[in-house]
Amino acid sequence: MHLFLRLLIACVGLRSSIATSSAYDYVIIGGGTAGLAVASRLSEDPSVSIVVIEAGPNAEHLPEVFIPGLFGSGQAFTTLNWAYNTTPQPMLNNRSLVVNAGRVLGGSTTINAMLFPRAGRAQYDAWAELNRDASWGWDALLPFFRRSERVTPPDAFQVNEGGITYVPEVHGSASDGRVKVGYPNIFFEQSTLWRQAAVAVGFPGERDLASGDPHGVGVSPESIDVTNYTRCSAACAYYTPFASRPNFNVITNATVTRVVWDTPSSGSHSDKSQRNLRAIAVEFVRAGSNRTESVTVRREVVVSAGTIGTPKLFELSGIGNSSIIRAAGVNPVLELPSVGENLAGEFCLLTSFPGSLGLPGPLNIFNNTGILPTLLQEAKANLTHFAHLFANGNALLEKGIRAQHEIVLRSYADDVALPLENSLCAALLSYFPGYAGAAADRPQRNYTTIMNVLYAPLSRGRTHITSSDIRTAPVVDPAYYMHPLDAATHAAGINLARRTLITPPMDSIYLGEFEPGKDVTSPQDISSVLRAAIVSSDNHVTGTMAMMPQELGGVVDTELRVYGIENVRVADASIIPIPVSAHTVGPLRLLITHLADLQPVVDCLHDWRARESILWVLLLAAFLTRVLRLQISSSIVDIHCNHL
Repeated sequence: MHLFLRLLIACVGLRSSIATSSAYDYVIIGGGTAGLAVASRLSEDPSVSIVVIEAGPNAEHLPEVFIPGLFGSGQAFTTLNWAYNTTPQPMLNNRSLVVNAGRVLGGSTTINAMLFPRAGRAQYDAWAELNRDASWGWDALLPFFRRSERVTPPDAFQVNEGGITYVPEVHGSASDGRVKVGYPNIFFEQSTLWRQAAVAVGFPGERDLASGDPHGVGVSPESIDVTNYTRCSAACAYYTPFASRPNFNVITNATVTRVVWDTPSSGSHSDKSQRNLRAIAVEFVRAGSNRTESVTVRREVVVSAGTIGTPKLFELSGIGNSSIIRAAGVNPVLELPSVGENLAGEFCLLTSFPGSLGLPGPLNIFNNTGILPTLLQEAKANLTHFAHLFANGNALLEKGIRAQHEIVLRSYADDVALPLENSLCAALLSYFPGYAGAAADRPQRNYTTIMNVLYAPLSRGRTHITSSDIRTAPVVDPAYYMHPLDAATHAAGINLARRTLITPPMDSIYLGEFEPGKDVTSPQDISSVLRAAIVSSDNHVTGTMAMMPQELGGVVDTELRVYGIENVRVADASIIPIPVSAHTVGPLRLLITHLADLQPVVDCLHDWRARESILWVLLLAAFLTRVLRLQISSSIVDIHCNHL
């Protein structure tokens, strides 16, 4: 498992070139966060050949990519974005939201907000408990977190002016990993006001948000190169420095259409001890061409196409729920009914108010779990009901979702940092220096918008193909708010934001609430607001190829191998079984750590450096679309409550 982690990391660095061979030892599908890390590390062994096939272009030269302050502009959110549309959501007045994902070399790390914190240790330990594997817990994963990052510690100005708390023991050094991590060098008056008000509300101050105990107020690290304050994407970390390696091949602007299988052994496909299928080739089509090309696989395939793209590719290749696959016009090859299921999606609501300051930079408040005691008790008493609701008729996955909810809800009862009525489940409150709400006709004033993100939802949805045509987008149904605790958590977020805004010294710049409005106070009115236009996707989706025991409806094991297939692994956010209250990048790193006891053909994957890279890659994928950054290296202040 350790070897595999190393390998994944190595693969991140790629050389942008045209494949010159028709056969490769390792074929990496997707040149994103994890795909490039895996490819780069694998290429450290000159005796093996690697090819990465990426649907998008290399866009490292674009200003809106490498300049942090241009995040969210230009091509970064048009041609470089998959921009998946969800199905109409019943609990959101049948509105369809957009889930953004990078369609570019470097994946979502090329277009995201660059934030780089970690969730609390209990959330990573939940993965270990679910999989009955301690190597996926916080203590086992921390060394790989450290090795994955090349950190520049905050200087005296950043500590004194920005209020940054830095715990060296949990960070890498300036010479460790490949992902460059640093802290902002620009701080605004409202940062201090927000931090002080949050502490006054009851949150602990002076937190290092990467320490495993982030519950309180702190400044988030960022994936930036502090020598010139530019973005450090997966392409920057794992591609550019190693582009000249002759065994490191990259094909850009090419979409993989399917994996071709051989069946060398007999036996039940559902028996994970029988690796019946083997990938022998990968087919793809280049942009602007209708001709199908293929490359032969000598050793392994690593699929890193993202939480939505990865299950789509497996279903197009005949792997998944046979009834869904057959209905789409694809011949079923292997029955794995949980492919595309267990989808967890973060989403947000927006609240706007006029202020006396321009609030030029984003400010965040993380707070963790808590809701009305009645709803909490109902959720615990109805575990079977909700597991059945989200499992979509999959009996094994029903057991898995119930196990997830049991672990998560247990943490709610452990909340002793704040009274239940004052705590909030996995919420992120972010300031924006302008209006981002729903009202087209509004007074011309100096607005600020608060984005309240629901992390770690209990609702589970799905994504599946409906056609055998690779050009047809899959159905994406996150099932937003289908679990009542999710809506209650968001409602609590509105009240927490309001309470913080009127608390000194933040109240000195607060001029009242424009949207949803100070008169929106009753649970019924707030519920209506939650379902109206102020709710939007936060772009982080996980879980569709969940790392869980097969008897719980899992799709990959703790070495990220797909059940029933000899030589295919998954390395992206789709493997995260339980979402965490942080950017999904963090969970991804942890997942890679469990890759041990691999075959000799993937010995390079076992190198510790592979783990570090893949862990980072996965974590980085989670960050993929965090908070919009409108200023170069502007300060990010987070507030976390205890537990999930």
